[in-house]
Amino acid sequence: MIRTALASLMLVPTLVAAPPAKARPKLVVVLSVDQLSAELMQTFGPELTGGLARLRKEGVFFTEAYHDHGFTETGPGHSVLLSGRFPANTGIVENRWIDRATGKLVYCVDDANARALHAPNQPSSSNARFLGDGLGDWLQLQVPGSRVFAVSGKDRAAILMAGRKPTGAFWFTGPAGFTSSTVYGDRLPDWLLRYDRGLGDRIATDSWLWTKDPATPEGRSGSWSFGPQIIRNGGLPRLIQGAGMPLDKGFEARFRRSPFLDAVTLEAAEALLDGEKLGRGPGTDLLAISFSATDYIGHSYGMLGTEMRDQIHRLDRALGHLLDRLRRQHPNAWVVLSADHGGLDLPEVLGEQGFPVQRVLPEPFMAALQANLRATFKVDRDLLTAAPEPNTIYLNEAAVKAANLDRREVQRRTQIWLRGRPEVADAFTAEELLATDPTATGSPRDSSLRVLLRRSFRPERSGDLLVAVKPFVVFGTPPTDYPTGHGTPNAYDRRVPLIFWGPWKGGERREPVRTVDLAPTLARELGLQPGLVDGQALNLGPRK
Repeated sequence: MIRTALASLMLVPTLVAAPPAKARPKLVVVLSVDQLSAELMQTFGPELTGGLARLRKEGVFFTEAYHDHGFTETGPGHSVLLSGRFPANTGIVENRWIDRATGKLVYCVDDANARALHAPNQPSSSNARFLGDGLGDWLQLQVPGSRVFAVSGKDRAAILMAGRKPTGAFWFTGPAGFTSSTVYGDRLPDWLLRYDRGLGDRIATDSWLWTKDPATPEGRSGSWSFGPQIIRNGGLPRLIQGAGMPLDKGFEARFRRSPFLDAVTLEAAEALLDGEKLGRGPGTDLLAISFSATDYIGHSYGMLGTEMRDQIHRLDRALGHLLDRLRRQHPNAWVVLSADHGGLDLPEVLGEQGFPVQRVLPEPFMAALQANLRATFKVDRDLLTAAPEPNTIYLNEAAVKAANLDRREVQRRTQIWLRGRPEVADAFTAEELLATDPTATGSPRDSSLRVLLRRSFRPERSGDLLVAVKPFVVFGTPPTDYPTGHGTPNAYDRRVPLIFWGPWKGGERREPVRTVDLAPTLARELGLQPGLVDGQALNLGPRK
């Protein structure tokens, strides 16, 4: 059976030899900006004067860095950055998948055995589904006294950057502030409790109004429709929370899709720097910070409107503040910046500009596929299981068996239907993906769809067929909170910035590289022996 073919499961990794240890910094900060595409950096970069601008100017800036896997989502992307492994090896193949043993939909960091530290009766999250290890684990094992922390607006971002056994991982949880789970400690640290109390008071008593910063140039505003339905009214200001308004899920959703989420994430990270006295111990401390607001704003308002433009300018200034602080307090600190994936602007806006966009409604798409299979095999039951997205197709094993059908023939006919659809670039069966060499070399710009999907495929977690949509195709039914998104193998979702800021001579580097190269590169520069990785150490050039 394919599901037990574990010998062929793992991608062939690389063991990167560590050189003799160089002068290690006391502090390394790795920044991930959720959905910060290379296009955003190109479009808004010339306007910026703060931290993003400084990193671009002073750091080793790889302008052609790619996530070299197929399903470009937050979970898989963050699992890659500090592990140096493709999602097929980290086990985080998507944000959500169907558990083969139970048939239930699972979230990549859910853990039934974990409890929230701010609310002991509330289920929480952990790295239980993450496989292998990461930079933080190599650091703690090989450099005595080193510590590893992660903080983010999203649980999956903090958890999947933190590695196997971090010192601490913290994430935003709404009006309660930042939390963690029992997997990472018995209680929240005093510095975080103090911060959460102050943040809770501000959330409850202040008015949070998102206005365009005067320094941000005017951006795109307007209203876009899908048929008779308004998808999004673009423009600022936006009321996020008025004093005295209920602190319900509506508040949390509004807060997340505003620059305020990144502002409080930075505040929590600074409280962590002070509270844990990072960079002042006997080893090298690692702090991973993932800023999540760009992702929520991109999903909600598109990539190039007023909201995103203001968000990038505000993030630029916030990162400028952080870099200034690091240079004052930790002059030898290293900073690395990248992103978990890119994104696509609103299809309706792109359509106005002449792009061949198509919005596909997932329910009719899947209903047509189910109907085709019922007619083909002359059965009255659906032969596929409902999945989170139409890019992953699971057979309904019970229905296939009850109808006495050959599962491979069902796969084959499903694949034929998918390949005939105008929205679909290609579709591959699980057997085809297992037979694909995931170590194919060459430029990540040119990686084939089959290889990209292979690197997002793990038999016990992935579907029976994986699907790649054509460029500028978006699945989703408006109006929704998220009228556009990401997740495809297309270049606009895969291409992100990669910048190393530290003792190296800065400059733009245009050779194509991969995000799996980040962790082995840092490992070499820190004089560490990494675990098994799929990337390779990049040449950062001479030190200053």
